Amino acid sequence: MTKKQIGTIDYLKNLVNKVCHHRQISLYHFYYGPKKYTQHQFVALLILYARSHKSLRDFVQYLYESKWPEWLNLKEIPCKSSIHNHFQRIGLVVIRTLNSFVSRVKKRIRHAIDSTGIDANHASKHYEKRIGRIKSPFLKLSILAQSENPFLIQDFEIIDTHLHDINHAKTLTKRFHLKNKIIFADKAYDSEELHELNQLKSNKLYCPIRDFKVKRPKGKFRRKIAKNFDKDFYHLGRNPIEMIMFLLKRNGLIIRAKKKANKVKELAWKIVAYNIERLMKSLQRLYYKIILDKTYFLKA
Repeated sequence: MTKKQIGTIDYLKNLVNKVCHHRQISLYHFYYGPKKYTQHQFVALLILYARSHKSLRDFVQYLYESKWPEWLNLKEIPCKSSIHNHFQRIGLVVIRTLNSFVSRVKKRIRHAIDSTGIDANHASKHYEKRIGRIKSPFLKLSILAQSENPFLIQDFEIIDTHLHDINHAKTLTKRFHLKNKIIFADKAYDSEELHELNQLKSNKLYCPIRDFKVKRPKGKFRRKIAKNFDKDFYHLGRNPIEMIMFLLKRNGLIIRAKKKANKVKELAWKIVAYNIERLMKSLQRLYYKIILDKTYFLKA
């Protein structure tokens, strides 16, 4: 077992235990039932399932070939139905709490907000053409992420219908508990109400003003941004969120669930898995840097 794997396992176990204790999740779901697996182990398995990008049947088969059952202290490998039942049982509140524990490790000043569409249909394009399907199911994802390394997603909002970007931005802003931060956004988020919400949270929304062919924009905060807008500073904080979207989708963001509620939760688990993977890579680079500095110091 490598040091990277040991660090990932230990971090994953500590993270799951913190969230389960914070949400007061009992060790076993059924008091009188068979105590083969703990709920903490199921949370860890759901994170691994989201990271694997496999179907649930393939993921269970993968567990037989991997060392994860041994590292998670599983007495035996759970069946597909057991993992699926816990997937349905665990709600978005627990997933958001888990994500907040991950992103809390690295605190950054610059943040950015953006939204994108996610294909939520795992059917082939040939099949869709044969049945005459015009529009494929999709999910609208809005994220509030850190614009500095390791580029963690601070919070997210997911819906299965069309909605203006500002509506999700208001929800994310109200849940954002950090202060004295700069939040970068594109022109779609140009709203005086959104500026005021961020000001109440002691934060600053930095986005370009939409061109309505008027000499003097409405709103105190919008006029202030229009007067002192710096394009170089804006691109420095805004461009990283495009890279975050690419990193999130680069391995193929496939949503396999059929029910709308399960589609939202599946995407939420994938965001948590993305954050943990980015954080562990950041810690790995820091570890190698310390080793190199130590080696150089001893040679000197």
